[in-house]
Amino acid sequence: MGHFWVSGAAIRSRVWPAAIAAAFIAMPARAQTVDEAPGEPVPVVAVDVDAGDAPSLRRESDETVTLDPVVITGTRTEHRLHDSPVQVQLIDQRSIRNSGARDLAELLEREGGVYVTRSAGRGSSIEIQGLTGQQVLILLDGRRQIGRINGNIDLTRLRLDSVERIEIVKGPSSALYGADALGGVVNVITRRGGSESGGNITARGDDDGNVDALGNAGLTLAPWLKGQVSGGYLRTQPYDLDDSTTAEQGLDGRTRFGSGNFDVALADNADLGVYGAYSIEDTSRIDGGISAAQAFDTRKRIEEVRAGLAPQFRFGDATQLRFDGYYNRYYDQFLQTQRGNADNVIDEETRNDLFAGNGQLDHRIGAHRISLGGEYQFEQLDADRLQTGAERDRQSVYLQDEWAWGRLTLVPGVRYDRDSQYGEQVSPKFALRYDLAPELFFRAGYGRGYRAPDFKELLLRFDNPAVGYSVVGNPDLQPEKSTGFNAGVTWLPAPTASIALSAYHNDVTDLIAIVEDTDPDQTSTQVFTYTNVHEASITGADLQTRWQPWQPLTLQLGYGWVRAIDEQTDRQLSGRPKHRVNLTARYQRSLYALQARGVWIGKRVFDVELDTGGVPTGAGTSDAYTLMDLRAELTPLAGLSLALGVENLLDEGDQEYLPIQPRAAYCEIRWSW
Repeated sequence: MGHFWVSGAAIRSRVWPAAIAAAFIAMPARAQTVDEAPGEPVPVVAVDVDAGDAPSLRRESDETVTLDPVVITGTRTEHRLHDSPVQVQLIDQRSIRNSGARDLAELLEREGGVYVTRSAGRGSSIEIQGLTGQQVLILLDGRRQIGRINGNIDLTRLRLDSVERIEIVKGPSSALYGADALGGVVNVITRRGGSESGGNITARGDDDGNVDALGNAGLTLAPWLKGQVSGGYLRTQPYDLDDSTTAEQGLDGRTRFGSGNFDVALADNADLGVYGAYSIEDTSRIDGGISAAQAFDTRKRIEEVRAGLAPQFRFGDATQLRFDGYYNRYYDQFLQTQRGNADNVIDEETRNDLFAGNGQLDHRIGAHRISLGGEYQFEQLDADRLQTGAERDRQSVYLQDEWAWGRLTLVPGVRYDRDSQYGEQVSPKFALRYDLAPELFFRAGYGRGYRAPDFKELLLRFDNPAVGYSVVGNPDLQPEKSTGFNAGVTWLPAPTASIALSAYHNDVTDLIAIVEDTDPDQTSTQVFTYTNVHEASITGADLQTRWQPWQPLTLQLGYGWVRAIDEQTDRQLSGRPKHRVNLTARYQRSLYALQARGVWIGKRVFDVELDTGGVPTGAGTSDAYTLMDLRAELTPLAGLSLALGVENLLDEGDQEYLPIQPRAAYCEIRWSW
């Protein structure tokens, strides 16, 4: 059982000893993009590259300079965006700031090329190429994130105030990243640099009482020591989408966090990255029960520690050697009490620890760049909901060759993984790029991916008799596997326009699903379990365009279509919309800017969805919905910006399938230096 006290802070911290022991160390990610202060006029050319992978250029004079950022996620090596043999969707710092989004879920929810849903208290879920968040690997500065809610990494945990860019690679990526990368990889890369990178302080509040106070700054402590620090405080208020029940959908919460990363120049050819972060989140909500009159007070405290070291060495212009060792801890305390029945209490703890290390050697030989790497992971999960404690270790090696031959680039690769629970996995891949013309290039790829069942799917034993259901793990589960193909064309018809069209197909076997089981004790409680029941065929296409018809106005329009079919039932896979449309229009002047940003999602068909604390969501079909945000910005002084906005303008949302915050107006002030 968990250990709680309900006075003062209510739930006591157990992560501080681990935080001190970890010494707040971790690897920095290298960044080579332009950092533009929001209070300054738009430069001659600004790169906005979240439409596919093609940057559009903004002119303010007759002189045009093309800025092509560096990306690393597609091949685990640095490439200029236009030269990358693997298609990478890049969202740069300017686009992040312009969006007004506060966390990764809120940003990607309105972006093209991916599909994200948010739900207070239930976390968030991302879908890439028809595969859900369980099959998408989330990285922070190249490191795995742990601590899943309902099987997904909650993207609202990843704040954007110190993020420099986000790189998204779609399709099976296990050949480079191992397990959990069937659908793709999302890599959130934080800001680097010293005092010359400046800093900012942001305060924001809305008419529902939600408040954000955030800050970050670059530091130069010595010629050989530079870094970045950030921190913040968040206050969220609950909301209720259905007055006929006692349950609330929103969270009453407080979050505090801080992080620091530093680059140490050891020598002309050697650097050391040091990084650490700590966050603590206290939330409460009212959950419903079987009847409308039932209510449960649910409290959670989530603490996270991330830390590690990353040395890097360069041997001339041809060879580079990198290492990364890091530690993550996710500690979740859960307390639920039924109103009017003090004996019905669920008091639980979950502790998830990950120790990981990897090394990669890159060497150029003529037209080839060879990458040889290895990884080790050790993960532990100790949870009251598990039938027993769980641990696993993984070892892997991978090899990749980037071969440039005229207009053609070929990238074969293979990875070998050994899992202490599931034995061996071999994941091959092949990618190619062909430049049809300087402004037109074609990419294609093939890859295999896998996802080993997580500890909860294997060992869970969760009973909630008051709500009326139980969930039991299945230790006989097999890994999910996929084989994927993708192809795409990127065209730059003008310096101020880009078009990216891609298509893909995935065959997935042994998909893990929740099914209702027979209660072995023959009670009235519903019993659910996990099983490998599905084989799926997923086919889709995505079109993203960006156009600047004249200097102040930038338009982005995208459309995504997916056919995700369960081969056994011939039905659409749960929660996948067939159609999705995204639109952004921004009018930018030196002193002010106006923006509309939104997405339309087609109807969705759902199977039964289980919540971690509330009532299961029944099977059914949801209507299409539209999320639209408006934002106006004013820059009265250099370094000072003000913003007014409205989120969820059309006030979409429902208690069952779309439990998101209702329409809210906000005010934001930002000071940059």
